[in-house]
Amino acid sequence: MFFMVSRKILIALGVFAVLAIGIASVAAVQNIEVDGIKFAIPDGYTEDMSMAKNGEVDENGFKTFDHTYFDSNYNMLSVTVFYDGGSVDFNSLKEPSEVEKTIKGHKGWFEFDKESELYFFTYVDNDKIVMITAEDEGLFEKVIV
Repeated sequence: MFFMVSRKILIALGVFAVLAIGIASVAAVQNIEVDGIKFAIPDGYTEDMSMAKNGEVDENGFKTFDHTYFDSNYNMLSVTVFYDGGSVDFNSLKEPSEVEKTIKGHKGWFEFDKESELYFFTYVDNDKIVMITAEDEGLFEKVIV
């Protein structure tokens, strides 16, 4: 009888351990909001606050929010949101080297720049231009909520 109870306790502890690991894995992102748009920054990326822009207006009148992150190998991930208060024409954002792509329900313009070895995905969300820049193309699916 004691062996049976101990075995049940061990099984229950094992189930709780698996659940705890699963919950920690799911929570292994930093949920951020950039000017009202939500993103999920993967675990292991730390923001470089010295590069942050929080609503600065540039010479063209665009209000810019930019958050740049690096992992332990110095791989870069940047989330930028900018707008000028007017409506945005999706097609006017296209650069000659970009191709149309939909990621997580967002139709945008995708490009890999060979010189910088960076991937770019630009889309429109509520008349705001969102640009995600990363060294790993697979991050777009993780970052876009």
